[in-house]
Amino acid sequence: MRKPANILLLAIVLGALSAALVYRHLRALRAEIEAARRPAVTVVVANETLSVGARIEPHQVRTAPWPVEIEPEGAIHDPASVVGNAVRTSIEKNQPVLKSQLAPPGAGLLPPLIAEGMRAMSVKVDNVTGVSGFITPSSRVDVLATGDPGGGGGQNLRGKLILQNVRVLASGKSVEQRDDKPVEVPTVTLLVSPEDAEKLTLATRTEPVRLTLRNFQDEAIVRTAGTSIRALFGEDGPLDGARDGASAHRPRYSVEVIRGTTVTRQTFYRP
Repeated sequence: MRKPANILLLAIVLGALSAALVYRHLRALRAEIEAARRPAVTVVVANETLSVGARIEPHQVRTAPWPVEIEPEGAIHDPASVVGNAVRTSIEKNQPVLKSQLAPPGAGLLPPLIAEGMRAMSVKVDNVTGVSGFITPSSRVDVLATGDPGGGGGQNLRGKLILQNVRVLASGKSVEQRDDKPVEVPTVTLLVSPEDAEKLTLATRTEPVRLTLRNFQDEAIVRTAGTSIRALFGEDGPLDGARDGASAHRPRYSVEVIRGTTVTRQTFYRP
């Protein structure tokens, strides 16, 4: 006697589930119909993520319908008008391409990479000063300069770390005239502030600057006093008066030198 009851209960459950699925499907169809009835406009969207500085190619963009009431300001409607333009800010896949995100037509790739308030400045390097060509765009470098503040012909030559954690925008070559012949010279373009650009200008007028490559995760700023040729060979102490203070606490001894009737005394510091 229980079999008919069980069958009836199972039928009721299956019927309820079927009705729920049909109702859900009808609601989805209704939402699609209502969306199709809304006024829409065709906008250009990205087919893939567009990175900063890239030039847009035809296969990287397409058109898609977009509701008129939420159309982004500066939206573009003709895909052909964006092809060849440089991207100023990253554009994610399926996002509308806006006029404010593109560099002006004919603009180079470098200007979009320069942050507001910063400057791009190129310096000449070679295989040694440029870390044997391992410096590439987006690398981080420190800049070292050498010079003789006293103008003594190199007798008081000093080295100093003048800039730290500087981003590399580009690396390439420039052409200079040497012996009446054009010669390609490697260059590295750095992203610097106006104040740092002034320092870099002075540094490059004396001796070639050297670049030291940083680890991408190393952003620490190290304070250094610089060094000199005399300090390098132990003939002078560190800069900024550190030598005098250190010498006062070092053990010393004296030696009397007798030459005939002349006696002289010389003082030596223990190492």
